[in-house]
Amino acid sequence: MYGIHPLSTSNLRYSRASFTAAFAFAVLTGNPLSAADEAPSPGQALWEEVFVSAAFVPTPRGIAGSAVSTFDATDINNRGTVFASDLLREAPGLSINRSGPVGAVTQARIRGAEGNHTLVLIDGIEVNDPAFGSEFDFSSLTTGSLQRIEVLRGPQSALYGSDAIGGVISITTPRVSAAPRGNFVAEAGSFATLRLGSSIAIGDEEQGLRLSADHQKTDGVDASRVGSEDDGFEVLTLHGKGWAKLTEAVEAQLVIRYNDSSADADRQDFDFPSTQTQGLIVDANNGNDATRLYARLGFQAEQADGALTHNLAIDLTDTEADFITDGSVSGGNDGKRVKIGLDSTWRVAGERWNNFFTASLNHEQLDFTNRSASIADANYRADDEQSSVTLAWQALGSNASAGLSVRHDVNDRFDDATSARATASFRFDASRTRLHASIGQGVTNPSFFELFGFIPSSFIGNSRLKPETSLGWDIGVEQSLFAGRALLDVTLFSSRLNDEIATVFDFDPVLGFISRPENSTGASKRRGVEVALQAELSNTLALRGQYTYLDAKENDGQQELRRPRHTGSLSLSWRFAEDKGVVSLTQLVNGETKDSEFVFATAEDRVTLDSYNLLNIALRYQLTPKIAVFVRGENLLDEDIEEVFSYNAPGAAGYAGVRVDF
Repeated sequence: MYGIHPLSTSNLRYSRASFTAAFAFAVLTGNPLSAADEAPSPGQALWEEVFVSAAFVPTPRGIAGSAVSTFDATDINNRGTVFASDLLREAPGLSINRSGPVGAVTQARIRGAEGNHTLVLIDGIEVNDPAFGSEFDFSSLTTGSLQRIEVLRGPQSALYGSDAIGGVISITTPRVSAAPRGNFVAEAGSFATLRLGSSIAIGDEEQGLRLSADHQKTDGVDASRVGSEDDGFEVLTLHGKGWAKLTEAVEAQLVIRYNDSSADADRQDFDFPSTQTQGLIVDANNGNDATRLYARLGFQAEQADGALTHNLAIDLTDTEADFITDGSVSGGNDGKRVKIGLDSTWRVAGERWNNFFTASLNHEQLDFTNRSASIADANYRADDEQSSVTLAWQALGSNASAGLSVRHDVNDRFDDATSARATASFRFDASRTRLHASIGQGVTNPSFFELFGFIPSSFIGNSRLKPETSLGWDIGVEQSLFAGRALLDVTLFSSRLNDEIATVFDFDPVLGFISRPENSTGASKRRGVEVALQAELSNTLALRGQYTYLDAKENDGQQELRRPRHTGSLSLSWRFAEDKGVVSLTQLVNGETKDSEFVFATAEDRVTLDSYNLLNIALRYQLTPKIAVFVRGENLLDEDIEEVFSYNAPGAAGYAGVRVDF
């Protein structure tokens, strides 16, 4: 028998986001976006950083209209974090929920939206699981092969299609031009954790290849707060990226990423009549094994001296999961997404503005298989396909930008949909004050699980479901301070979610819990404020902080589950010994949250999870030009953390390792 998965207490939805990934031009003639012959002031890089996910066209930091946060290779190295989800806790507007130990299901929610309202891209490939409710599980995403993470907040369906109601997390891996170079990393620490990683890169900007491997294994901790059996986790990630200039104007790129994970798990006690542990997580010989294959073959071509650029890409996402119950495979699911996309951008240069006009065509095919070893009716196959056309305009000047995009989706199972998005930004050079704003629509289609069910005796599908839709806006003020050494941004945001797909629970004395998805009436409302600060306090001391207030209400006025009203972080990094060493101290604060509770002995069906503080530290020192050592501590205050009701999380932990470059 299947246990109720942690995701089943929140909404599960279906992915059909388009291939459309924003791209960067290889060469822009001239440089109309920066002040001519002006020496950069301290901290100017904070203004001029380039985003690639906020639009089809790369936009300098100082004039981006969208709300975007970034983490670069320096941030990843300084924090020493192994899992990307731990770094994402520092992004404004974003909350992370992990169901207990390392390796357990990990969800990312942006501005109070659902986990499957977050579209995730790795090197432009949509990695949301086509089988698992169209959501990306961050539990196995390690940072070993990552170079940059961007969090684009607000509805983005006009660019990316379905699953971008909350926003987009775009991740890129390195493309090294110096050749040859490689490294080896080893780390060990608490809970019998061992991590090994290596990468090698050869080539230059004309052609090259980069390969990496990362493996981690840990005995973990017990997910059950009333048990004593540790729940371990093991993950292997292989990543390859190759590129070659076919002609002066055409470049090809191939990306292949493989992920294999195995996680132990406990079960939720739904025994009836009530027992002392009824409704709680209890020890069990359960788990899940999963493999994920992602691939992209892409081509970029330029014409008219770079004024006309074309991008063609073929993407593959192929996932397979086996669910383990009482030590045996009880079922699983398989998903496949094939996407083909072509976009073309025409740049019209002017004296004060560069105008970019983009047309994009996309098509995707999805296939799904549900498997059960004991329930014949739970074995089924389904498929779906969608096509889309997008038209976009982006104008970039020296201190301002504006953008508009419109997308029309032709759906196989649902009504056709049209979504739009507009952005604008203006910077007052005299005061170094910047105004930015955006408004957009979002859409998320029902998942295969929601349409056809998971287990006929417990989770029943609903073929009459409609897609969820959203309208959201934000407006912010960004101020440069202390001669450009600091940036302070304050952003207000609001959105309305209509036709939200909610899981309705009933109880049958014979069958137990029965659940089914339904479109809710009324609107779910989310609003709040995001405050972000970056500062270079001195030549060796950097600070980064954020705070988010979120008021996320369901259509009946109750607070949305697993979405804290208050989150914040503060990170301080100090370089010492002539930059040979760096130490980073990070404090993370997560406020009280609501979650579902299935304990029949109580009258409530909701519980309040306590707030918590996470204090982490990381130290890195370069012993020689080729050898670096590092140590890190997590949850130094040994806080009792429960991000999902009844799931136990690790306490204080320490790790040490070495990196050797060759």
